[in-house]
Amino acid sequence: MSVAPPRPPTPGPATSHPSPATATVAGHSLIKRFSSVTVLHGIDVGFLPGRIHTLMGENGAGKSTLFKVLSGIHQPDGGRIEVLGVPTVLRTPRAAQAQGIYLVPQEPALLGELTVCENMGLGHLPTTGSFPRRVDWKRTRAEAQSVLDTLGLNLSPQLLARDLSIAQQQLVECAKALLRGCRTILFDEPTSPLTVREVDFLFGVMDRLRGEGYTLGFISHRMDEVLQISDEISVLRDGVLVETLARPQFDRKRLVDQMVGRDVTVSRRRTPIPATDRTEQAAPVLEVHDLTSEPAFRNVTFQLRAGEVLGLAGLVGAGRTEVAEAIFGVRPKTGRVTLRGQDITPLRVQEIVRQGLVYVPEDRARHGAILPMSLAENISAGALDSVRHRLGFLDLALERRVAEDLIRRFGVRAHSPDQPIRTLSGGNQQKVVLAKWMNTRPTVAILDEPTRGVDVGAKEEIYDLIEGLAREGLAVIVISSDLEELLRLSDRVLALYEGDVVAELSGDDVTADRVGRAFLGHADPDPGQTPEPPLAATDGRISA
Repeated sequence: MSVAPPRPPTPGPATSHPSPATATVAGHSLIKRFSSVTVLHGIDVGFLPGRIHTLMGENGAGKSTLFKVLSGIHQPDGGRIEVLGVPTVLRTPRAAQAQGIYLVPQEPALLGELTVCENMGLGHLPTTGSFPRRVDWKRTRAEAQSVLDTLGLNLSPQLLARDLSIAQQQLVECAKALLRGCRTILFDEPTSPLTVREVDFLFGVMDRLRGEGYTLGFISHRMDEVLQISDEISVLRDGVLVETLARPQFDRKRLVDQMVGRDVTVSRRRTPIPATDRTEQAAPVLEVHDLTSEPAFRNVTFQLRAGEVLGLAGLVGAGRTEVAEAIFGVRPKTGRVTLRGQDITPLRVQEIVRQGLVYVPEDRARHGAILPMSLAENISAGALDSVRHRLGFLDLALERRVAEDLIRRFGVRAHSPDQPIRTLSGGNQQKVVLAKWMNTRPTVAILDEPTRGVDVGAKEEIYDLIEGLAREGLAVIVISSDLEELLRLSDRVLALYEGDVVAELSGDDVTADRVGRAFLGHADPDPGQTPEPPLAATDGRISA
């Protein structure tokens, strides 16, 4: 990636913002501070009925904070909010919902021990009878089922939330907004964990809502999604509204340039390490043989050598994450896993980490980061022994120095190592989780969707980090639903479909067409047979 020096964020050319009289919800000169740090600098923005208005910007630009201010989660420190032209104070999310404004969060916030319908109705459960009043569970289940059907989500309202995949949880969060009858719905990166078909479901719902006069806000880092669904796009950079564009003005290069404040050139697929440097005769550092965990996957076998990047491809639900969990010791399995010749199959997670294998999970909020704790505490959590004083207690000064070094190395946008990780954007939280596990100095790292919710500039930075770690000898497994990401990073690709390994590709065979077919369980054509037309890819995501 080649970059020009960043430019300071300055407002772009004058653009027409919706007036208070026409906007369903509008912010005027909105300011938001956290302690001494100003996150929003006088934002003017409005959301119109029957329109999808998208916010774009790098991680930490203020997009999610703006949505949280407009939905009552945060209170502005300056400026005002107007609903249908009337100045309104939204002190809580419930107050915002009473005004018809609902935020679909970036990370699902369902309660695992409750059912789908209980989560959807939480705080709004209908009652029946006069005294004593009782929850009308029949009506609750019927209303939940109706909304789930509207989303095209084939789920029973009686399922426990803990048994849902992250994609299903995100769609249930979307369903909660519809159940509450809110006419203004703000979607904060709802598509980041979804497959193409699930994105199509969501966009179909959003399109119908737009046609029915709903007011929709949207945040996404996927450029093709933004260009496909948006009516207006507002670009934020470092808390400043740089520019607002209507659909006829959309231009990919202009948007990226305004987002990052520099020219970004995405480099080509990484050059595989030459066989002379990584000989096939070299002993594998990780060997997986006949690994099985029914019904998720079966008979997975592969080897991984130092410095290699192995892409684990497949749609959500194909068994990729379950393979990682089995290797890492958090899922029952049969078969054999060896690390540097040692059998680690029966070992517990802590022992596997000490042996040199780490797993960076997809769901950073639940499994990757300890959100109330600081960056320094999160980074040291994976390797506490490395920051202990010789007398046994934690060396807080050393912990801080280690955190500062890794924050710089991983390009985390933060004001201090003491900052709670929950105050960071999703992409910066992901970088902290990466830093935490790299601090253990592993031999093998499994990275599950490492760039989910990460902007275009930070995505290239993470790719550079992964390649740099591989050059230093780290063996890496990258699990990704993003075709371009797999092509960009992988020396080899192992593709799973419905729990079975359907292809192993390496070198020049790692192409968009062959990996795309493997995603969908398609066999390669026989030699001499005319190949089918290539599969289409939307921002690197597979669609038939």
